[in-house]
Amino acid sequence: MEDEREVGPVGTWFQSLSLRAWLVFGFLMALLPVIILTAVWYVQYKQQIAGPFRDVLHTQHRVLVSLERIQSELWDISAAVNDYANSGEEHFRTDFEAAERDVAVHLRDLEKVTDDYPGFRPILESVNQQWSQLLQTAASVEASDGNADPVLLRFESVVAETGKRVGSIAESMRLLNEESHARALAAMKRLETFAMIAITLAIVFAGVGIYIIDQALIRSTDKLVEGAMLVAGGERGRKIDVTVPPELASVAQAFNSMLKQIVQQEDELAASARADGLTGLDNRREFDRVLDAQINAARETDEPFSLLIIDVDHFKQFNDTHGHLAGDDILRQVAQIIAGAARREDHAFRYGGEEFVMLLPGLRAYEAAAIAERVRKAVFEQTMILPDGTEARLSISIGVSVFNPQATQPDIVGLADKALYIAKTEGRNRVKVTA
Repeated sequence: MEDEREVGPVGTWFQSLSLRAWLVFGFLMALLPVIILTAVWYVQYKQQIAGPFRDVLHTQHRVLVSLERIQSELWDISAAVNDYANSGEEHFRTDFEAAERDVAVHLRDLEKVTDDYPGFRPILESVNQQWSQLLQTAASVEASDGNADPVLLRFESVVAETGKRVGSIAESMRLLNEESHARALAAMKRLETFAMIAITLAIVFAGVGIYIIDQALIRSTDKLVEGAMLVAGGERGRKIDVTVPPELASVAQAFNSMLKQIVQQEDELAASARADGLTGLDNRREFDRVLDAQINAARETDEPFSLLIIDVDHFKQFNDTHGHLAGDDILRQVAQIIAGAARREDHAFRYGGEEFVMLLPGLRAYEAAAIAERVRKAVFEQTMILPDGTEARLSISIGVSVFNPQATQPDIVGLADKALYIAKTEGRNRVKVTA
């Protein structure tokens, strides 16, 4: 005996998944590379596109702020130098030095920017050049008596030129910053929109694929399972209607064919279980069932019915004379005569041995006696041909009973059997009705 492999709780869980769950899982696995690539692309986009763009924009903003502050400090320096030249007071020189230190701080900020982004170095060199020229000019300014000092005039000219140059650079940087900012934002927005559309379409198409498979495969599979469960529960009359996909349609067709064969075989088995193997009439077990049903129906509808018990006269003597094979053949011929005399609604049975039974729904005693007489006469007048070609003549005796609402099945059979006994004791080949 082979050892069963331990699958563990995870394996057990996987084995318990439905077909729908497996299909969804398969779709997700199919989408996994797309999802991973999308995630990697997004990370790369953030690191190599969006991040650098934001850094450049931030750097441009830092340069612009530094230039604007330098421009502002220039006017403070100009005011301090002019006040010093006019009054000679030292605290104006102190204000100049403070403004100079602030400008030096902004220049250092610009130097840090150019270390990371060499593209801004020409801007820094231009500002440093103007700043050096301004410092040299400012250093030559001395206190005066208020007359126009050519050095001071030259300083003011340099300050104005420096401010104009810095302002021009700042304005260019502002325009460049705004243009870059707008372009970068538009590009990032397009890329992000594209990514979201791609992801959304992937999810939507996955959902549509799952829905299509659910309609075409899962529902067809559910119909097959439902049909199998109905068959297992005893239902045999419902076909499985599956048209897509062709593979499951073929399975459904094969299942319907198999079900048809099962029904046919069950009917054949049921007929075989009901039939007498020798004569082909229904057997004793089927007689008991039909008689019970007839009694219940008669009690509900108050409709009469009659019972005939038929016995072949001197059948033991016939067997002893001609043999059992001839006796069996005689019983088959008698059964054919009885079945031929029965109406469509009548039932004929082999009761056992040489005895037969007929149930005649809707007939009272005199009507049943007429049919019994017709059967008796047909048997008596029929020339029986034995297997060896010998001809023989036989007779039958018939006892008739009529349904009584107070009577049970044994009572009805007993009354017919009593009438049959009377027919035999009175000489056979006759019909007797229970008094």
